[in-house]
Amino acid sequence: MAEALYRKYRPQVFEDVVGQEHIERTLKNAISSDKVSHAYLFTGPRGTGKTTTARLLAKALLCQTGPTPEPDGTCEDCRLIADGEHPDVYELDAASRTGVDNVREEIIGRVNYAPTRGRSKVYIIDEVHMLSVQAFNALLKTLEEPPAHVVFVLCTTDPQKVPETIHSRCQRFDFRRISSEELVSRLGAICEMEGVPFEGDALELVAHRAQGGMRDALTSLEQLIAFSEGNVTMVQAERLLGSLDSSDMAEIMHAIGTRDAAACFRWTSEYMETGADLAQFTQDMAEHVRDMYVMSLTDAEVALDITEAARRELQTELSLFGPDRLARMLGVLADLMADLKTSTNQRLSFEIALTRLVRPESDLTLESLAERLEALERSGSVALPAQAPVADPAPNLSKPAQAAYEAQSADVPETAAPQEASQAASAEATVPASADAQTLAAKDVGQLWDQALAQLKHISEAHGVLFMNAQPSWEKPGEVLAVSFNPENSFAFIAAQKDEARAALKEAFAKVGAGALRFVIKQGEAAPARQEAASAPMVQARPEPEPIPVPQPEPKPDPKPEPVPASASVPEEPAYEEVPYEELMEPATPPADEGSSELNDILAGAFGGDVKFTEVE
Repeated sequence: MAEALYRKYRPQVFEDVVGQEHIERTLKNAISSDKVSHAYLFTGPRGTGKTTTARLLAKALLCQTGPTPEPDGTCEDCRLIADGEHPDVYELDAASRTGVDNVREEIIGRVNYAPTRGRSKVYIIDEVHMLSVQAFNALLKTLEEPPAHVVFVLCTTDPQKVPETIHSRCQRFDFRRISSEELVSRLGAICEMEGVPFEGDALELVAHRAQGGMRDALTSLEQLIAFSEGNVTMVQAERLLGSLDSSDMAEIMHAIGTRDAAACFRWTSEYMETGADLAQFTQDMAEHVRDMYVMSLTDAEVALDITEAARRELQTELSLFGPDRLARMLGVLADLMADLKTSTNQRLSFEIALTRLVRPESDLTLESLAERLEALERSGSVALPAQAPVADPAPNLSKPAQAAYEAQSADVPETAAPQEASQAASAEATVPASADAQTLAAKDVGQLWDQALAQLKHISEAHGVLFMNAQPSWEKPGEVLAVSFNPENSFAFIAAQKDEARAALKEAFAKVGAGALRFVIKQGEAAPARQEAASAPMVQARPEPEPIPVPQPEPKPDPKPEPVPASASVPEEPAYEEVPYEELMEPATPPADEGSSELNDILAGAFGGDVKFTEVE
């Protein structure tokens, strides 16, 4: 059975480790000066050389010519370490030995024994973050004060799961992702040693797919060699790794940039027929959009891991996208990548994401609104006001609460906030010119307003009703029209300041030939009577009704008292207090039988002798 490339070409000396020069230099200097620490913590992504560097450190300490920063790799100790058979080098997989019993048996119980062959004992623990809390606690004391001949090397891809008490007792080394250039160089050297012809673009694609991991790159290269029958070409690499041709990427990005939904769906249909992986394509698109976003914010001055041809292509595509739109696209693509992992219909999820990219109005989010606003600014079809529109303070009030709100708004003195709101509402809006100022000044302002109001109702019935009670007047004849609202109708005044209402009114003026006319929205002054009423309390108490004298009947042996004459003292126009409907609907306590005649006498005295009280079940 053939040996895997990543095992066959594993580095045997420090110089063979790719992309980790800072770690290599530190360890070699520590070995040369005899300052080797008792514990190291190697962290970083997979396939970047953590376990390999730990083995090289063991070689440097146990080599027959050492301790030396340059082990020969040919002595018996070096060969045993390379084969994983040295008795003084313990490689433990923490993923399969997570319990405290494993730590006690394999580490704590043996750490005090002297080395078998060399000067030191090296414990290499892979995926150390998988240990349990109890196992970490058991290892803690040994890790802090091990015997002089013991060195611990802890390797992990998830350092945040390692307790801080372990961090503080180790020297930490962070392994970096290997750059594409270094990966391509190593892959090319391996192809030469294997006698495999290759194309540089194919190796670049393999390195790009590896995402900085040497082991992933070598595994993909070995698979590609078998797939292409010993001839590594770009065509074969694209077929195997599911790469997307640059022309195809440019086509779909142009369709999204021009908001051509039909072209997006056609492209998706053709792409699905090729059997390519949508998840891989989504990741490619996210990287492409990310590069565009970085270039849009940095004026293309930042160093990107792309070729010059790809950089020129990105600069061309930037004419269709702005920073806000690219930021929203990144969010949509991130959601899509998460959905594709669990989706049962990847094509449907992909097409929904394309629809969100093409039609931002389908999303009711701040990001989509920012994209739509950016599109309007780029097209120059809208001029933003200098100040933000005044928000409606009471948009969802009921009718009684709205009436109370309007009354309260009218009671505020003119020198307070309404004056500031009036100033904010005086922001002028311009429309394309049609008639000159002299022609507009010659027109009757009332007639011009009626014509504009009629057009406004055709544009938006709601806005037509909103401006129906407004009063027009010339602020500057032929140039500026003042639209005044009654102070009692503050709700309409606030709503008229919104962008939608002002835009509809501008369009109405343009349709009646007053495109050059500017207008300001104001709130009229309150009438004197209204001002006096404003100083009074907002809610006044009802006058107390006059009491109705009810004569008390004298006690007689006969249970039926004589009727009270109808001429009893009753006010001619009594004032009664209004009783809420809910109180009338409350069930009354039925009177006792002996009080019925007494109640008849009371009612007869109040309303006349013909009134009788009758009990009803």
